[in-house]
Amino acid sequence: MTIFSAAQQQKQSRRYFSVVAGLSMVRLLLCGLLLAAQPALAQSWFGNWFAEDEPLQVIVDDAFINVYSGPGRGYPIFHVVERDEIITLIKSRTDWIKIKTKRGIVGWIKRDDMQFTLALDGSKPEFPDTKQADYLVNRFEMGAAYGDFAGADSLSMNVGYRFTKNLSAELRYAENTGQFSDSQIIAAGILFQPFPELRASPFLSIGGGTINTFPSSTLVQTEDREDNLLQASIGTYVHLTGRFFLRVEYTNHYILTSRNTNEEVNEWKVGFNVFF
Repeated sequence: MTIFSAAQQQKQSRRYFSVVAGLSMVRLLLCGLLLAAQPALAQSWFGNWFAEDEPLQVIVDDAFINVYSGPGRGYPIFHVVERDEIITLIKSRTDWIKIKTKRGIVGWIKRDDMQFTLALDGSKPEFPDTKQADYLVNRFEMGAAYGDFAGADSLSMNVGYRFTKNLSAELRYAENTGQFSDSQIIAAGILFQPFPELRASPFLSIGGGTINTFPSSTLVQTEDREDNLLQASIGTYVHLTGRFFLRVEYTNHYILTSRNTNEEVNEWKVGFNVFF
């Protein structure tokens, strides 16, 4: 019969809870991926948060509206939509809106001409901020940030892809420079943004990856080490102009070490992101 000391038992217990925590995070990530791949399931759990927006239809409330072949004054007018005609709004590009008529004709109208339209119920339709219109349909995101990683200076970059307007996946890389050690983090995560149309839009994120630590102390002989980590973040996107945003974020890093105790590190950072 094998007898373990109290220290060994404690160490095994901590490892057990680390594994459990890791498996729990993996389950959350898998659930997020499942929701991204199965919009119908997501809708049954979270209402319409992940559902694709229905195309907006409006009624022309003026004698006519000119339809251009492209999004710009340099494109020719090739069609007009007349009073009481229903048009479907497909997408927006700065000061232009792509439309489709009942007869299947596709073209572009000026955003200013939307003042001459009504919703199907007779009310004035609401449209996203002109400066945010492109951002709401962009799929890719890239950004850089500076922050504080438990007293160390942190520089990070992220690249993301938006599955829906609410749900994104992203890759993260960070370098942290401190007085006693430096570290590098490579991680992946899922980000949930419930209200992307808001000028200050909050988000939640979970993820995981690895951290490589390089001690710089010369007083004690230490070795470089690599550990797994879990991440949980909360933050806000603040729209600046066009596709550019300020991103403010707080992240809790739970480091699964091979030593007797795991570590928790809190990080604050602020940066700029662009969608394209």
